[in-house]
Amino acid sequence: MSLEDVFIKKAKINAQLEEFLENELEKAGYGGVDIQRTPMGSRVTLYVERPGVAIGRKGRTVQDLTDKLEREFDIENPQIEVSEIEIPEFNAPIMAKRIAFLLTRGLYFRRVGYGTLRRIMEAGARGAEIVISGKLTGDYAREERFYDGYLKKVGEPASRLVSTGYAVANLRAGSVGVKVRIMPPDVELPDEVKIKEKLAPEEEGPEEEAPEEVEEVSEELPEEPKEKAEEEPKPEEEGELEEEPEETLKEESEENKEED
Repeated sequence: MSLEDVFIKKAKINAQLEEFLENELEKAGYGGVDIQRTPMGSRVTLYVERPGVAIGRKGRTVQDLTDKLEREFDIENPQIEVSEIEIPEFNAPIMAKRIAFLLTRGLYFRRVGYGTLRRIMEAGARGAEIVISGKLTGDYAREERFYDGYLKKVGEPASRLVSTGYAVANLRAGSVGVKVRIMPPDVELPDEVKIKEKLAPEEEGPEEEAPEEVEEVSEELPEEPKEKAEEEPKPEEEGELEEEPEETLKEESEENKEED
């Protein structure tokens, strides 16, 4: 089997697993799955809106899912954990299913689109986009887009940080597709730079070592001229040296007078 066939097979299994879990956990508000394979087995984390429904009475639902995952999808020793979604407005698959459900109840698509978008943004999302396509009004299919805020659409941040969900609403006129993309508020984009503000000198702390160093330098400076002064002869010593020849002259003059 070539490398391309391996990737295609894995993608096919993941798509089948996603579809299986959506059908099995539809009442629990299925929001996604995370599978981590370890030497001891496979850790399967299910994100749902209502964990009690996903677990079932005495854990029967979880036990049935464990048997089916091991038997039908060849997952070795699956260990299922159920995690509750704290803020459903940030989960795109859940919001897409809600929109599809409201459309099947007969609500107007514009009302559903703007109402859901406002609910997502009020929850604190950085950006959101809702696309509803199909036979909305009339005999021809068209597409309506509702968006607000800031949203990444291309590159690695779009695939890793943006939540994407799909759903289908089967109406009398035909099938209507729903696509939702949501960017949560706590994401860190690679092109965002944060500059820290410099604290004032009073807020930095009581550490003041600079003035002490200045004082030490000021004490050392006047010592230099003292050393120079010691090397040079003092004015008093110079005076004494000049007076010595005058005394010798006086003594010579007195001796000359006595001889006369």
